[in-house]
Amino acid sequence: MLRGIKVRLYPTKEQTVELNKVLGCYRFVYNHLLSLKQEAYNNDKTNLGLKDLSKYFHNTLLNQEEYSWLNEQNTKVLKQSIRQMLTAYNNFFKQHKGFPKFKSKKDKQSALFPLEAISKNNKFTERKITLTKSFKDLKFRCSDLYFKRLQTYKDSIKSATLSKTKSGNYFLSILIDLPHEEVIKFKQTNDIVGIDLGVKDFVITSDGEVFENKHFYKSQEKKIKKLHKQLSKKVKGSNNREKSRIKLAKAYERLTNQKEQYLHSIVNILLSQYDIICMEDLNVQGMLKNHKLAKAIQELGFSRFKSILIDKAFNNGKQVILVDRFYPSSKRCSHCGYIHKGLTLRDREWVCPECGEHHERDINASINILMEGERIIGIRDAEYTLVESPTVDDRNKCFLKSSDSVKQEEGYCKSC
Repeated sequence: MLRGIKVRLYPTKEQTVELNKVLGCYRFVYNHLLSLKQEAYNNDKTNLGLKDLSKYFHNTLLNQEEYSWLNEQNTKVLKQSIRQMLTAYNNFFKQHKGFPKFKSKKDKQSALFPLEAISKNNKFTERKITLTKSFKDLKFRCSDLYFKRLQTYKDSIKSATLSKTKSGNYFLSILIDLPHEEVIKFKQTNDIVGIDLGVKDFVITSDGEVFENKHFYKSQEKKIKKLHKQLSKKVKGSNNREKSRIKLAKAYERLTNQKEQYLHSIVNILLSQYDIICMEDLNVQGMLKNHKLAKAIQELGFSRFKSILIDKAFNNGKQVILVDRFYPSSKRCSHCGYIHKGLTLRDREWVCPECGEHHERDINASINILMEGERIIGIRDAEYTLVESPTVDDRNKCFLKSSDSVKQEEGYCKSC
């Protein structure tokens, strides 16, 4: 199984110059061939493919005197920019993603080193790695687990992606083919849970466990506004403006890392306790159109949480069930199935008009998501399971974990 190991590089001054050179050349080839492809299509409606662009790269671009500095870099690395640009085109037409844009040195930069361009003399006796002749003994830092994997599976390295963040930090993502046993982190528990995502509390489970919203951006908002104001007062092109830009980039990077770490910790807790996780397939883009909640929703990162959960669940042999976004999980009574159409976002607690059951909005929604997820995967238990409903009402209720949620009378045991 292909897995990436991301390490942070700590280059010397000489190595930093070489790293910036290869990133600059990689960016130049990408932008130059992107412009060439666009001009060919606009003028003659000609669609240049990989063969055409590769011929131009080797026979024309590398032989021009004004671009002779490109020959200082490994051509196998620079050629990967062509594949990356064509992949961006395919994603635009097939997956409806954004049209390929020209790369800027002010944004995040990256360069892919294929297997042929990576040195085979890496023994990883120390935390150093050699990519090409120009990049020898690059110091890096990573966890002990990742370092042991690099030592054990150094012959299974497939590629390496060099990246530079806006704040000026260098990272290397090493792609390794690991056995499936090395990837599995969580044991099987044979439990299932439903989770509801919200703004007040980030994740609420059907078992009553609540993961709060940390408000990382809100805690750093004044500092970021101050840095934005300082940046706006600096003269464009000056060294002081570049220093202010790096300070602002580091502040945003710190926020991103804090939020990313929190999302991973929640996913790890859920996967360590449950084998099947049911969640709502939220329309995040539609939710962002609500201008009153757009800022809070964007800060939470629902889409990122979903992608992390699905990726880790797949790698550990666990399952994520996505419930339809139009399923009325919040308005539906988890006790009798009555749908309260008059329920608003302000109503955090409500009483079912049909059966009189008292509900806490988010926990009730997570229970309904759990029941709908069981219906989707076809769990049809003949037995009735006692569910300790974590609502304000302490009365115990008996629920049938059944796929047939239409017949509400089947939701009670005979003893009730």
